[in-house]
Amino acid sequence: MDLKERIAAKEAEGQFIPVSSLLLRPWANGPFSVFLRQEGHFVLYTTKGGAYSDEHRQKLSDMDVDLVYVPKDQIKNYEAYLLENLDALLADETVPLPVRGQAWYEASMASARSVFEEKLPRKLFRTRFNHVRRLVRDSVAFFDSPGALTNVTKLVSRGYKGYHHAMGVMVLHYFVLRGYEEVNKEELFQACLGALLHDIGKTDLPEEVLARRPENWSQAEEDIYKTHPARGVALVIGLPLDAMAQHCILFHHEREDGRGYPAGLTDEHIPLAVKSLSVCNEYDRLTRPSPWRPAHTPYEALQKMGRRKRAFHAESLRRLILMLAKAEIIEPDRLKE
Repeated sequence: MDLKERIAAKEAEGQFIPVSSLLLRPWANGPFSVFLRQEGHFVLYTTKGGAYSDEHRQKLSDMDVDLVYVPKDQIKNYEAYLLENLDALLADETVPLPVRGQAWYEASMASARSVFEEKLPRKLFRTRFNHVRRLVRDSVAFFDSPGALTNVTKLVSRGYKGYHHAMGVMVLHYFVLRGYEEVNKEELFQACLGALLHDIGKTDLPEEVLARRPENWSQAEEDIYKTHPARGVALVIGLPLDAMAQHCILFHHEREDGRGYPAGLTDEHIPLAVKSLSVCNEYDRLTRPSPWRPAHTPYEALQKMGRRKRAFHAESLRRLILMLAKAEIIEPDRLKE
C-alpha cells in the first residue's frame, strides 16, 4: 500500500467504529450498516435496513472475522440496538464473557451519555463525562464474572427504563458523594456499584405488584414491595461487594426521620453513602415518567423533596442542588420561594 492509500485508509478508519461480530444478532431491517475491513479498505457487508442472518454470522466465523465496523454516523442506531438487545446478549453463554463485558460497557456508556443529556446538559459534559467513563470502565472488571453478569442481566431484563434509572442514580450519586473528604476512591466505587444495583431486588418481586399503581396496593402488596431491599442483598451474596455497597442496596429507602424501611433507621444510624443515594434515587425517580404520571421538572422534583426535607440528608440535597444549578438546570434562588 503506497502513502496515498495509507492516508486514505486512515481517514476512512476515523469514520467507522469497530464492534465485535459476536454482538450482532439476526434481525429484520437492521438499523445500521455493517462493514468489513479487508487489506486496509472498508467493504460493505450488510446495508442499513437490510437483514443480518445466521448465515451472515456463520460466514464471518468461517472467515475468522472478530471485528466488524459500523459507520460513525450510525453509531446511535447501533447503541439503540445494543440497549434493546442487551439482556439477550448478556445471557448468551455462547458469547465469551469478555465480549459480553464489552457489550455491558458500550451500552452503559450510551445510557450514561443520555443521562448527561437529560440530567446534566452540555455545560458539564466535557468536564465531568470522563469521570463517568472511568467509573463504567472500572465496573466492567467487577461484572466480568458469571454471577455478577447474571444479576445485571436480571436488572436489564426488567426493561430499559429500570436499567436507565439505575444508571441515572449511579451518575448523580457519584457526583454528589465524591466531594465528601471522608469517602475514599474505593469506597466511592463500591457505593456506585451499590447504586447501580440498588433495585436489583425488584427482579424477584411478582410482576403483578410492580404493574399496579402504588396507591392501589393492598397492605399485603405493599409489604411484599418493601421486601425488595432485603431480596436485593440476598441476590448479590457471593459477589465482591463490600459493606458500603450492600448498605446502599439494603438501606436505600431509609429516611432521616426514621419513616423509611426496612429497618426504620434514623439520621445517625444511616451511612453517608446511603444518605446520598436516597437523595439521588428520589430525584431521579421524580424526574422520570411512570405509567401513572408524567415526569416532574427538576424544580418541581426539588420542591417536592424540600417539603419532606426532614426525610433527606440536608448536605447531600444541598450538593445535588448546587450541581444542578451549575448545570443551569435550576435557579437556586427560586427554590427559596
